[in-house]
Amino acid sequence: SRLAEGLRDTGYSHESAFADIVDNSIAANATEIDIKIYLAVDSSVRVIISDNGDGMDLQTLLNAMRYGSPKRTSPKSLGKFGMGLKTASTAFCKKLTVISRQNGDVNGRTWDIDEIVRQDKWVLLTTNLSDYEEDIEMLDEYGSGSTGSIVIWENIDRLIRLSGTSHSRKVLGKLIDEVELHLSAVFGKFLDLTNNE
Repeated sequence: SRLAEGLRDTGYSHESAFADIVDNSIAANATEIDIKIYLAVDSSVRVIISDNGDGMDLQTLLNAMRYGSPKRTSPKSLGKFGMGLKTASTAFCKKLTVISRQNGDVNGRTWDIDEIVRQDKWVLLTTNLSDYEEDIEMLDEYGSGSTGSIVIWENIDRLIRLSGTSHSRKVLGKLIDEVELHLSAVFGKFLDLTNNE
């Protein structure tokens, strides 16, 4: 549990955290990446990053969720140590879920820092997919039966400070602008700058 908590303090900025995850999508041959940062019904902040990339079978997903996952072949990739997805996410949230679809099969795994602390051991949870039906439907927007992956941040405790709905929306808007500006600079050649969405 000490290591899991310590890895939350690796010095990620929110801009670089999002860039690391988008880089994963590009490495998976995604041509569409959708980022949603929003206030959920319970006024908590939720982040969903989905793509239409190659997707992962169960073993590939397990490898991706492992701290120190296999080295990427591309020297241009931001991912160098097999830690980015996990540390970039848990720097800002206490619950990271990754759901992926490939060949019609959908698999999900979750790191929950609170559960790791409670049990004081590395426990990778099997995601209850029925809890994420609406999120999984986002993959259908890329085309019926398409492959792809979804990264979900929940129990976010370090991304923004919330204090009242109107103030929270303003802070959230500023965060979205900062992330958009950073991603445009890092991945500009992949973006269609005429698309205002």
